[in-house]
Amino acid sequence: MTYDPFPRGPATVGVRTISVRDETRGGRTLEVELWHPAAESHRGQDLLPETQDRFEAVPGMPASVQRAVRDVEPAPGLFPLLVFMHGAYAHRRQSTALCTHLASHGYLVAAPDFTGNTAADQMQVMRPDVGATPRLTTMAQSAADRPLDVKFVIDRVLDGAAPGLSELVDGERIGTLGQSFGGWTCVALNSKDIRPKACFPIVPPWGRGADGTGLLSSLASLDDWARDVPTFILAAERDAMVKLDDVRELYRDLKVSKRLAILREAGHVHFADGPEAIHEELRASFASNDYPVGDGPAFDFPAMAAAMRPFSELCPASHGEAVAQGLCLAHMDTHLKHRPEASAFLNGDLVGELAARGIDLDVR
Repeated sequence: MTYDPFPRGPATVGVRTISVRDETRGGRTLEVELWHPAAESHRGQDLLPETQDRFEAVPGMPASVQRAVRDVEPAPGLFPLLVFMHGAYAHRRQSTALCTHLASHGYLVAAPDFTGNTAADQMQVMRPDVGATPRLTTMAQSAADRPLDVKFVIDRVLDGAAPGLSELVDGERIGTLGQSFGGWTCVALNSKDIRPKACFPIVPPWGRGADGTGLLSSLASLDDWARDVPTFILAAERDAMVKLDDVRELYRDLKVSKRLAILREAGHVHFADGPEAIHEELRASFASNDYPVGDGPAFDFPAMAAAMRPFSELCPASHGEAVAQGLCLAHMDTHLKHRPEASAFLNGDLVGELAARGIDLDVR
């Protein structure tokens, strides 16, 4: 049978939310989303509107829907663990299309909210009338917190924080993926934790960055990973927030097994859920220079807005979804499940494979 990582997998996807508290860091609390293969008795419920999970990404905002069914019995088995890391001022469920795709193919996917650097935290700054004390952290502080948060989430998932699921996790097969600041977190984590065996950063900021300071590359090392962590970077050709040359610099300086794919005519948020709306909301917010961030580098938001083409001039949203799903799954299948057919797919004619689907991809 021909290996095809693009269609959704055979497993129905279940989802649950847990909360973990790190007493060694002042009781820092993280909400974590867990996607997993569900028991056969729930077959198809993740795709039915009446049983699909609905959630509020930010309290008070319209509900979103994900292709998963909440709080159901997991399927039996032993599954690799993947940790998804969200971008700056985003949230753990920013990329449910990608996370549920991976779970449908037999992975348990954990995604924490990085407290102090979420959409909800940012909303508190924008809406002080809601009564909550703003807790938006600096980019430097979040950069320090994030790798430790992920390490703690892995610890807790493995030691029983998710009863009924923790027992199904294969602690010898752990991979990471993330978008934007989350992509950077994937890279930085490898200096803090030797357990991840595969890494899939998407549009990771590096080098000079949009603010010209080199903040994030100065806060992470590529020299102390202590082992080979095969890394597949996914970038966007028309990214106005992360410079493509900076991503190429990261790729060049990595000292591990590595690949780089660039989606032509794609923007920074092409790989998240609902990228059209997010892209245009960011363009408008950046243009008016009213995008709140924690204390730190001064971003030139009007310049970024000017560099962002209307979404209608970029490649379709479906291209970003397909590329992230297919390449990430194939990368994890290769390095965590050791499937030779996945390795053959990645080492074959990826450009031609994607071109047959109408997608323009540059691969190194």
